[in-house]
Amino acid sequence: MRILIIIHQFFPEYASGTERVALNIARMAQRAGHHVRVLTCAVDPQKTGGVVTDIPVKGALEAVYQGLPVTFIPRSALPATADISLDVDEELVSKLAVWMQQERFDVAHVMHTMRMGSAVLAAQRCKLPYVVTLTDFFLPCARINLINLKNKSCAGPDQGRRCMQDCSTAPWTAHSYIGRFRQTQSLLQAAGARIAPSEYVAERYREGFEGTEIQVIPHGVDLLALGLATSPFSRNSLSNAILEIVFIGTIIPQKGLDILLKALALLPNASVRLKVIGGFHGNSAHHDEVKALSSSDARIEFTGTLEAPEVFRALGEADLLCLPSRVPESFSLVLHECAVAGVPALVSTLGAPARQVVAHDCGQAVETGNPKAWAAAISALIDKPETLKRWKRNLFLPLRIEEEAFFYGSIYQRLCK
Repeated sequence: MRILIIIHQFFPEYASGTERVALNIARMAQRAGHHVRVLTCAVDPQKTGGVVTDIPVKGALEAVYQGLPVTFIPRSALPATADISLDVDEELVSKLAVWMQQERFDVAHVMHTMRMGSAVLAAQRCKLPYVVTLTDFFLPCARINLINLKNKSCAGPDQGRRCMQDCSTAPWTAHSYIGRFRQTQSLLQAAGARIAPSEYVAERYREGFEGTEIQVIPHGVDLLALGLATSPFSRNSLSNAILEIVFIGTIIPQKGLDILLKALALLPNASVRLKVIGGFHGNSAHHDEVKALSSSDARIEFTGTLEAPEVFRALGEADLLCLPSRVPESFSLVLHECAVAGVPALVSTLGAPARQVVAHDCGQAVETGNPKAWAAAISALIDKPETLKRWKRNLFLPLRIEEEAFFYGSIYQRLCK
């Protein structure tokens, strides 16, 4: 088969969870003998390492990332509102539809629709069947996270009416919110399959789009790569009397690193070390706050963005993962990788990770946005290290990338018939 993966951003410009999931799926399809290409957006084309391609889109680039062909559409070619809407550029839609036909793709896998509304419509125009993986809440929520302007959890779009009621802000109007909902509904209905990575996500989409069939396929973990880089359960918790904490994620307000840093500041004499793995992105005021909070604490190390093998090695040295997200996480690939590496977690009470650690008693859900609660949870683990040992015994075994690829391969085959 010739498979096209459509995603809002990709390596080497971006390296967060959704990009890693897409890369894993693409690699597994390649190993199965399929031709795979990624179609994505380049926010900063200079960071892609790409060269000009013959795709009929001005400024489009082509590169190969770890053996995977990638075509980048420059952000400048997309509608100004593409980061918050499904708005399309009709000329771009026509050009992409022609290109998709010329490339003779058999199926498309839409990993994220942000910025890629024109690409999805092009697939529809040229009758290319597609599957959608609902990696987050961008489709029902222009704010992406189902958190409203008052920082409260949203019950769902209510066909766009609740969006106007709770999140009214420029450039949105009542009409455009309803239009966005209808566009999303149409995109979901036209998909050959709609996949959620967790039951938490599936439930939210079923609530927001009544009657829509959602299948759950968890993101897979590369057990082979993890095994080569780590020795699961090799560390005895607090064997060196220091609690080794790891935070892995992009440094943006939604991920809540500042909450964890404030918690550590409340524990100035605690025997802990924190390794922060991830790059700074977006909000510069938040970056300044994070740097100010950590500048005088020698227990905190920033590594920047690391390649997967380096991340896996860091997991092998950790006692505890902390995910203090302010918004509901739809899955958390790193939580599942840590489970394989023998690392339990403290997570925010919002989203799928909280359900996972509570269901398996392999960690604790801590009050979202409350540094005092996070400090108390960390302090309790230092005082009672046997808790970590119990959590480690209860860690779950996630789905493997080979199993995930098998499920998606079956869907591709069905859509191509």
